[in-house]
Amino acid sequence: MPAGLVRIARSTSFVALAALAAGCSNANPYGPDDARLGRARGPSGLEQRISTTVEAPPPGSSYTALLTATSTLVNTGSASAHLTSRVCFFLQSDVETTAQLDRFEPLISCAAVSAEGDLAPGQSTELVVQFGVRSASGTYSLKLRHSLNPDFRAEASFRIP
Repeated sequence: MPAGLVRIARSTSFVALAALAAGCSNANPYGPDDARLGRARGPSGLEQRISTTVEAPPPGSSYTALLTATSTLVNTGSASAHLTSRVCFFLQSDVETTAQLDRFEPLISCAAVSAEGDLAPGQSTELVVQFGVRSASGTYSLKLRHSLNPDFRAEASFRIP
């Protein structure tokens, strides 16, 4: 294939790919802009990070969206930090929100819902929770208590298109 034709083919392919990507991103109102981050600093170098992701509900669902929140406790300090934290799922008292949410319970059996121990420097522990959202379009907040002792909560926002 002549060099000039290769350049035209590449340019045409790039333009077609860019148009396709733009069309796809506009067709789905639940995009990367719906992922939000929240952060709270606790004592002893502990930090809680929350990320939220919003997805479209399945067809025929009574929910306006599905929300997944991932909470990560990280020891950013230089010494081990002693804490008690949730390990299996969040209790209702651990969740504060401005939205109307139904928490989906995990389909697993837990030996305990909290554990006490030391978190070494750089080490982390993660907990994921999913909700069915009943609220209308708008921006809402979600506050989760992952660490029980020391007690502190991080807050993140999420948007329902």
